[in-house]
Amino acid sequence: MSIRRAAALCAVPVLLAAAACGSGVGSAAVDPRDVGPASGAITWYAINFGPEGLPQKLIDAFEKEHPDISVTYQAAPNNTDTMRATLTTEISGGSGSIDVFSSDVIWPAQFGRADLAMPLDEHLPDDFWDRYPEERARLTEYQGEHVAAPFYADAGFLYYRKDLLEKHGLPVPRTWQELAETAKTIQDAGDVRYGYVGQWANYEGLSVNWLELTAAAGGRVVTEDRERCAIDSEENRRVLDFMRRMLDEGIAPSASTSFQEPQSLQTFIEGDAVFHRNWGYGFGESNNPEASAVVGKVGIAPLPAFEGGEHPGPSGTGGWNLMVNPHSESIGAVLTFIEWMTGDRAQRMLAENAVLPTVSDVLNDKELQREDPVLALAADVPTVARPAAIPRYAQVSYGVFSNINASLAGSTPPDAALREACDDIQRALEGDAL
Repeated sequence: MSIRRAAALCAVPVLLAAAACGSGVGSAAVDPRDVGPASGAITWYAINFGPEGLPQKLIDAFEKEHPDISVTYQAAPNNTDTMRATLTTEISGGSGSIDVFSSDVIWPAQFGRADLAMPLDEHLPDDFWDRYPEERARLTEYQGEHVAAPFYADAGFLYYRKDLLEKHGLPVPRTWQELAETAKTIQDAGDVRYGYVGQWANYEGLSVNWLELTAAAGGRVVTEDRERCAIDSEENRRVLDFMRRMLDEGIAPSASTSFQEPQSLQTFIEGDAVFHRNWGYGFGESNNPEASAVVGKVGIAPLPAFEGGEHPGPSGTGGWNLMVNPHSESIGAVLTFIEWMTGDRAQRMLAENAVLPTVSDVLNDKELQREDPVLALAADVPTVARPAAIPRYAQVSYGVFSNINASLAGSTPPDAALREACDDIQRALEGDAL
């Protein structure tokens, strides 16, 4: 998925002093006495993020403070499924060519279960996790162990054409129903082609869009104990009917069922939609004079609620973590790198380059918030996490997006889509192949 916005801490004797052996999670765990020196050469595998060249700028600043460690940045494909497949093949085969890698917020259980990420708790200071909001740190756990360190965050926001709302004397909508009515009013006036664009294609992004909508309506994908499917419910039927009605009435373009983030954003910045749901980076793109036809005309707000629900509506938790390859031969250097990248200086560099930090002190910095409306919103927006603590989350998500997309595209009736989604999700929860 795409994203916004990481004091340099001293290098790491404390990281190397842990006394206990093993981590208790998986056979690939590293003895904390064997992490090696905080020096050497390491490779960081990550998708590109932020303005062009930001990963290398972070590396340059790190190497200046840690001259005994050199870091090579290896660009990963922007498709997270492709990246996950590459990492799985490399690490499960015993390769240590990648030492540290950026990981999607939904990967901890999948990678932890497969021993593809080194557990971190015995290698980092006891107070390391205090730098993060509690929920964000918890999302990096598998079986009670942190297998990743939060690096940068993201959230879903509502982008809107403030010039068109002002022209018609209409407020920013607080509910999804109000959004549909407002969009239709502006469309009927001939001011814009479409009312709303999101990410409704047959992929993970639809699972996020679905989660935000259903959470706003009181629905769930799985039960709270994560043992049973919960998608076939009245609340979720209400959401699916609403989405289909947006398509039937032309508020959302029929092509929405093939839109991922780039296509939906492009439609919005070309001036063809009133409202748009996207991650935090969309604000900068909307105001990029080299790419956008709506520079200076775009507002940003939290996502709407459903009628009867609390405003603002919830945003899906996005972002990326840092994980350690258990086969790395430079664990000490990697731990130093993670400590620095999640410290004050790096997190501020992220924030100053329109990438959302994960560290609480930087996320809530009032001076930085004054410079960046997305950061100001992100500090307070309510979030909802995907049920990614399930090791077979990828299969659960497939059960969601494939069936919801089929219904939105008109090939499966809503009741059947929810039933079939529930069947697929339940098989995934029970460990059966879809």
